[in-house]
Amino acid sequence: MPSFAEHWRAYTAQPGYDPLHVGLNVIELSSHVEGLVRSNPDALGPLFAVMERLYIAEPELRDLMTIDVLEAVTGAADEQGIDLRRLARLLPGPETRAAWREALAWTHPECHWDDVRGLVPDRPPPVSVGRIRVTAFPPLTPDFPAFPIDGELLDGAIRPGHFLWKRLSSCSHVGREIVAVEQLTSPVRFRLMLAYYESEGPDERRFIAESWYEPGELVEIIEALPSGEEVHDHDAPIASGNTSASRPAI
Repeated sequence: MPSFAEHWRAYTAQPGYDPLHVGLNVIELSSHVEGLVRSNPDALGPLFAVMERLYIAEPELRDLMTIDVLEAVTGAADEQGIDLRRLARLLPGPETRAAWREALAWTHPECHWDDVRGLVPDRPPPVSVGRIRVTAFPPLTPDFPAFPIDGELLDGAIRPGHFLWKRLSSCSHVGREIVAVEQLTSPVRFRLMLAYYESEGPDERRFIAESWYEPGELVEIIEALPSGEEVHDHDAPIASGNTSASRPAI
């Protein structure tokens, strides 16, 4: 990857560069890889060839390469609408192909991978009963087991017991239960109280709304979670290098 070699020389020449800041330095590679996915995906071929060898020669790097490279690749490709089969054809051997499936199991858990068909959904998507545009994050009520967001109902209906169904990737969504609905001054403006997950403790609850939703974001409303899906703790919204607490620390 000559393009990254040039980038790396410039990065390491900066006064603040510290070779011991491994996590920050790996992010530089992940960001560069995401850029290549958008601009020239075929340029990833040489990197995948090196990774195939490293999966065998340096097994302690396996999680780092899978999470910070292949998950970054699948996430960026999904955002750009790039057919993942185009990238999978660049994988040179069994090690990278196995790691590719591992990466997709995290970034696209509602699908399974087929070499011919690509991502194949495991179940039909839930039926949307409405859409809401997030508009604001009101102050929290201390010790209340839910948090508020304000939104504008664009179409359909909304009531307690429904779920906000947020897209994380083309094959990954998260549902959060609506426990209360309050109509505001306008007929289409509502305040929703959304349930916390069990893992979201008091120290982080004041940040939950802003970390999960953005003003202007469109979110689907569904009546029930898909069959087999339960309300449980989910990873944070997918982003480069993002891992859950149960995954290896990189």
